[in-house]
Amino acid sequence: MKITNFTKNEIAKSMLHRGHSFLKSAILLKRVGGSKDVELYNICQGIEVVLKSFLLFSNYDKYKPLLPKRNHFSHDLIKLTSEVLTEYQVNDLSQAQADELERLNHYYTNHYLRYSGAHDIFFPSTDIDYALAGKKLLAAIKLADRKLCAA
Repeated sequence: MKITNFTKNEIAKSMLHRGHSFLKSAILLKRVGGSKDVELYNICQGIEVVLKSFLLFSNYDKYKPLLPKRNHFSHDLIKLTSEVLTEYQVNDLSQAQADELERLNHYYTNHYLRYSGAHDIFFPSTDIDYALAGKKLLAAIKLADRKLCAA
């Protein structure tokens, strides 16, 4: 079935909204003292879905077939971020932002945030921060929302 450009745009908008909702849920968990692992998981899930939405907005036909493929982007926040920065010709992350994202990505792609294990004792997630990456991503979401409202 061939879909229209309007429909492609609506799908990308829906992805953006879902990703933003994951980020908001993490903020709520933080406020009420919920599980730090679940908070971080929702941050990472939000980052993943928002970045994928940005790729769909940029070139739906190119990226839609790649998003579900495990060997292309999978859940790798580093690969997705790199692709979005390249696609939109945006400056690279600062070293501090890149380090923060790398740490989040390590926990996320290894499923340390979803499942309990020895890593919770030896490498707890309690000291993982996402303020720098989160601020940059929220600024990008606000910019996307402004552009979508103007369109």
